[in-house]
Amino acid sequence: MHQSGKIVAYCSAALSAAAIASFVTLSVISPWIGLSSNAARRDAPEAASEQAKTPSGDAATPTEEVRALAATVSGHDPQRATQDPAPAASPPLVEAAATPQAGEAEAPPPQWSTAEVDAALMECVNLLAPVTAQVIPLAPIRYNDCGTPAPVLLRSIGGKDKVAVDPPMLMNCPMVVALNRWMEKTVQPAALATLGSPVTRIAGSGYACRNLYNLPNERRSQHAFADAIDLPVFFLADGRRIDLATGWGPTRRDLVAGVKLIPIAAKSASADGEADQGAPSAKIAATPASATAAMQVSVKSAALVQDAAPPEDKAPAPDPLSLPQAKFLRLVHQGACGVFTTVLGPEANDIHRTHLHLDLQDRHALNVCK
Repeated sequence: MHQSGKIVAYCSAALSAAAIASFVTLSVISPWIGLSSNAARRDAPEAASEQAKTPSGDAATPTEEVRALAATVSGHDPQRATQDPAPAASPPLVEAAATPQAGEAEAPPPQWSTAEVDAALMECVNLLAPVTAQVIPLAPIRYNDCGTPAPVLLRSIGGKDKVAVDPPMLMNCPMVVALNRWMEKTVQPAALATLGSPVTRIAGSGYACRNLYNLPNERRSQHAFADAIDLPVFFLADGRRIDLATGWGPTRRDLVAGVKLIPIAAKSASADGEADQGAPSAKIAATPASATAAMQVSVKSAALVQDAAPPEDKAPAPDPLSLPQAKFLRLVHQGACGVFTTVLGPEANDIHRTHLHLDLQDRHALNVCK
């Protein structure tokens, strides 16, 4: 029994000595570990020093302190992780990735969908089946809000009275059908009736991505959708050229402007006559003899002027509206109003004085014919 008590005492003393030695060793080495952690990670010197100087009376055991110091040296401090909130997922980097760079290309413009192209092609097949026309199918056109999913290049139209389109015009298929109908029902009959020769060629323009009258603040023209054409000239089989700039003749605006000049001239002549008649009337009141002599001289002068004037044997100038080309152009203009939804010619404004504008804009039965 006594021997067993001694053994227990010796073991207790050994364990106490080992604990004291461990504590002394940790106390001596901790400052050096703190210095090395300060050199390896500059942003956490205070944490390393505080953990290195933890007194023996704290709740943490020496083993836990060593683990904490090791974690501090490696950059993973569990105590600091529980105290500090988790860092954000780097918002500047995410924002920079979402925002396009200065030299980066913009997103491609919208394109026609496959369904839109297929529907337009099917419409073209159905519309052009009964029409005699030489067309070249083109790839879909889309530039911002301009273009059409199934454009064609029209080179000629008509069967028996074939009309060449030179240069070819780019348009959609409904415009080809409308142009063919207009040529057969109106243009060719009017050309034979007024000019005695059929139309063999037309020249003009079709698709153009632009606004109305090329003004920046206006809406898109129907030319931007390949839904309009401009025709300034017709060529006949006998070689004649009928263009609107010279063949239409005076417009209503021109005639009204000419009528306004007549009263002005008559008024000035009347004013001059009244001024001339004022002086003789005063002379008559003062000296009747001299007034009579003046009247006789004026009558003789008028007789001499009448004898000297050459006889007016010239034929009157023909009415420009009765000329064959003027009649033809007015007939084709009037006939176009029954086919197209918008018809603008010389009577509309000065911009269309030189050509016919024809389009198929959906106007809900409120067609424009000017």
